[in-house]
Amino acid sequence: MQTDFLERKVSDVADKNITVLDESTTVAEAVKIMHEKDISSVLVSQKDPKNLVGIVTERDILYRVVAENKGPFKTPLRDVMSSPIITINESAQVREAVAVMRQKRIRRLPVAGKDGIIGIVTLRSVVGNIPSQSVELAEVDLPSGSAAGKIACPYCGSIFESKEDLSKHIDRLHIGSGLLEGDLRQM
Repeated sequence: MQTDFLERKVSDVADKNITVLDESTTVAEAVKIMHEKDISSVLVSQKDPKNLVGIVTERDILYRVVAENKGPFKTPLRDVMSSPIITINESAQVREAVAVMRQKRIRRLPVAGKDGIIGIVTLRSVVGNIPSQSVELAEVDLPSGSAAGKIACPYCGSIFESKEDLSKHIDRLHIGSGLLEGDLRQM
């Protein structure tokens, strides 16, 4: 395992292309901005851009607007955002970010610096930055009490006897059901 990668600061792998929109912005306006900037989420503020109150992702729009037949031209971000916003300190390690994302069942983790949010770490940014030698995400954060030699699923915490069993589980349950971003089998 490439432990040096997991020990890097989250600020090294965070996507610095962040956008903050007011909570009154409509979903349609947000989608247009997300498309123009090629981003998959926006941070949501309340009046002052430094007063962050939530985050809206492509998935939020799909599930909370499209699936619920809400009008994107009338629905404000405040009605579909995930809140409160969960952040991680810029000096935290990638290992810690993966553990927080797994524990909170989130895919995006804004990175807090001394002057506010400096970027967003995503599951995709972590996996996409893994060196060509494989990093076993299952070994990043084993749940407490797991037996020696066992491997935990980094997404749901299920315990497996071998990497092969874990791989089949991830392919069948998490990737097959669309619970992860992208198809990690190509990595």
